[in-house]
Amino acid sequence: MTLTEDAGAGIVRMPTEPRLAGYTGHLAHLASLRADRSLLAALPSGRSLRDLDMLGVLAERPLSQARLGSLLEVNRTVMISVIDGLETAGLVCRERDSADRRRYALRLTADGVTALGRMRESARNADETLTAAMGPAGRGRLHELLRPIVADLVDALPEPIIGRTGFLLDRVSRRLRGRREQALRELGIEPRCVRMLAALDSAQPCTQERLAGAMGVTGPTIVHAIDDYHAAGLILRDRNPEDRREHVLRLTPEGEDYLTEALKTEDGVQRDLARLLGEPETIELNALLAALVSG
Repeated sequence: MTLTEDAGAGIVRMPTEPRLAGYTGHLAHLASLRADRSLLAALPSGRSLRDLDMLGVLAERPLSQARLGSLLEVNRTVMISVIDGLETAGLVCRERDSADRRRYALRLTADGVTALGRMRESARNADETLTAAMGPAGRGRLHELLRPIVADLVDALPEPIIGRTGFLLDRVSRRLRGRREQALRELGIEPRCVRMLAALDSAQPCTQERLAGAMGVTGPTIVHAIDDYHAAGLILRDRNPEDRREHVLRLTPEGEDYLTEALKTEDGVQRDLARLLGEPETIELNALLAALVSG
């Protein structure tokens, strides 16, 4: 992936597609990617974002693996892999669940407590770096606007976790993406194509490399998608008259209609969010997210 990174800061920027710049879900997704990369670069070697979240929940009380996975919305297969790694590292152990002796609960070890302290310090530094331009007041306001979107998690998770900017961005991004994807699939629209079609609509006619650059990715990463959308009749691919080794890409009329319907759906999801937060608050949230993305 081709991204812009501040020297020595570990902060990654991704381009915002103009056609999608007004949609909170897309902005939250880009801001979340930037936050995740910033935190991952700051964490101790070998540790992951999920390690931080799981250790943070277990710091409050021992929990079963199933309950921990439910709270953090992590599926069983991933949970097994992460917990096995934490056990091997000596950061968690299993003990009989006092509420049900037939079951086991996960508990932090002394080494786990020490590791969590270091990871939380890394997370605080990453959050402060990520939000430095908006300052503590702006960061606090961002949290105020994000929390209602994941109000159930705010009630269920400890403050050291829900109070992390990166965690809030990740969960809000997931929540809004889920709503968008459901609405789009009900119309028979494949959600993953929206960003590419929107980028092509803004840049057309353009080469594959230029389209990739507009999306902030490398050319080879979009080859299969271009092939799929060309086969589906959404993208027209012609030889570049200036360089016969290249193709020039355009939306077909069907692709334009497809994108129009997709953006209508996006508008509906955005209106739902504005009803939850309020129109001025949604505009304010978008401005804060855009500032994080552009840095």
